[in-house]
Amino acid sequence: MLEQKIEKLLEKDIESLGCFIWGIEISGNSISKHIVIYIDKNDNLVALEDCERVNIQVREVLENLSDLNFNYSLEVSSPGIDRKFFRINQLKDYLGEMVKVSCFLDGKKCKLKGELKDVSETEISLISQGQIYKILNGDYLSSNLIGTNYE
Repeated sequence: MLEQKIEKLLEKDIESLGCFIWGIEISGNSISKHIVIYIDKNDNLVALEDCERVNIQVREVLENLSDLNFNYSLEVSSPGIDRKFFRINQLKDYLGEMVKVSCFLDGKKCKLKGELKDVSETEISLISQGQIYKILNGDYLSSNLIGTNYE
């Protein structure tokens, strides 16, 4: 996937600026795409200046990438209060928080909102409406943190 290739290519450059890649999203068509790179920091909040510095560095690297044979717009952002989780292991730091999870339960696609209770190598557990749900990694689709402004 192009997202993974870009992440590997940019990882060290972004880390040298004091940040790390939280995730990458690419949308659009074969002629023009929108690339969003979410960055985070271990010890502090992401500031506008962090996004600006990363944007300059990323733009320079991407301009020399032959795989980008299309027009693109670039956005560098923090994951925000309602951050999307790109990998299940990212959930481990959010135990006890409210999350919205898209998954398969009993073969049907569903969305659950609840408190994240556990994250293991094989499943995540959350409590939704008083019931404990165990979602196997293979049934997990995506999730977001429910920020304080979520309705």
